[in-house]
Amino acid sequence: MLQRSREKSVKLNPEKSIVSATAVRYFGHCLTEGIKPDPEKVSAIKNMEPPKSKAELETVLGIINYLSKFAPCLSDINAPLRRLLKQFSEFIWDSQHDDAFQTMKDLITKEPGPILAYYDPQKELHLQVDASKYGLGAVLLQDGKPLSYASRSLTECEVSYGQIEKELYAVLFGCKRFHQYVFGREVVVESNHKPLESVMKKPLAAAPPRLQRMILQLQKYDITITHRPGKEIPVADTLSRKSIETEHDNISEGMDMQVHLVYKSLPLSDTKLQQIRAETKSDSQLFKH
Repeated sequence: MLQRSREKSVKLNPEKSIVSATAVRYFGHCLTEGIKPDPEKVSAIKNMEPPKSKAELETVLGIINYLSKFAPCLSDINAPLRRLLKQFSEFIWDSQHDDAFQTMKDLITKEPGPILAYYDPQKELHLQVDASKYGLGAVLLQDGKPLSYASRSLTECEVSYGQIEKELYAVLFGCKRFHQYVFGREVVVESNHKPLESVMKKPLAAAPPRLQRMILQLQKYDITITHRPGKEIPVADTLSRKSIETEHDNISEGMDMQVHLVYKSLPLSDTKLQQIRAETKSDSQLFKH
């Protein structure tokens, strides 16, 4: 890092620099053997008082959801709290809400606490997905270690989808949620729904319209869908059944699609492609995307 800083004429402030440390706090996280929640943030949650209004409850759940990637089953615990936020629900705090609030805090603040592995671009990437009747779940892994968790509940309209549509929707949800990791590289997608393997191999015109739309959105990803029994992907299964109510993912894809199409159409050698990748990594603006 110091060598690169010297090459790019970047000056470092010694008073703000930490060298040879085993743990560093950054953006609400503690970077150590893996990624953990910042102890200060955890302490703030531990000392948090019960909310007294819907606005305060929304703030509390927003803070908790920020850490949901460390504790993927929070939604099952905070379900009574989320019901208080429904449009026509009156804010009446009782013992069930207090129990949910305390249990939720205990889950986040428990010791030694959850740890996520660091992403390694050189290692094989696996995306495990699952869909239940009311939710979607996904977990990103390398060497069997989780990098991040994600889940979301289905809307009333989506609940009526056929099971194969929900399962493919879970694949699309996982790819979109972890776009910065999966785009532009090979990814093994693991699902407990075996028909997905054949659906992705058939001609597009042979699929029903809803599946066609999902498959079209997935074509920009280099994924291989494989079947694994549900007992071998328990985390994704749990996430889908205990999903978090979130707003729809509204990912702007225009620029990514354009860059992807340009990349696919360029007649480049492997050597030139490696050079482009290396230069992209060295560019601060391009690499963060």
